[in-house]
Amino acid sequence: MSTRSTTHFTDEGRTVAIIYRHSDGYPEGAGTDILRFLNECGKLNDPRFTDPSYLAAKYVVFLADMFNHSFQRNSKGVLKEVRNKSKLEFLSVGVLMEDPMDIEYRYVIDCGTLEDGKPKVTCYPVSCSYPENRWTQYDPVVIPEPEAVSS
Repeated sequence: MSTRSTTHFTDEGRTVAIIYRHSDGYPEGAGTDILRFLNECGKLNDPRFTDPSYLAAKYVVFLADMFNHSFQRNSKGVLKEVRNKSKLEFLSVGVLMEDPMDIEYRYVIDCGTLEDGKPKVTCYPVSCSYPENRWTQYDPVVIPEPEAVSS
């Protein structure tokens, strides 16, 4: 089963864009990838850290590149990761208008609050009760820095 998550790009408490991630949504996965993404954007001449819609578009491209692969067996039967021929041939990423009911984590990238020059990122474990469609958002959890995660 995949750990699904969404990332909300916000400004002044208003969600501007929501990006869905189908797998590895836990803090050591998606959380660390978000920090890597922001670090990469920080190297750009114009990272657009204060513009949630542009930053969300950059995040979709980041994830699409990251998920643009498949697994194939070589002549010896060994499973190898292979980049897809088209940069558009990726799965696991979507643009949404609201959270689906099966996510386990919600990340908030607050483009209106910069910390050390980058948007503030918060990770919330969440659950949704059915059929009421009522969300419970729990206390934030710590996202490990990318360097602290073993490869």
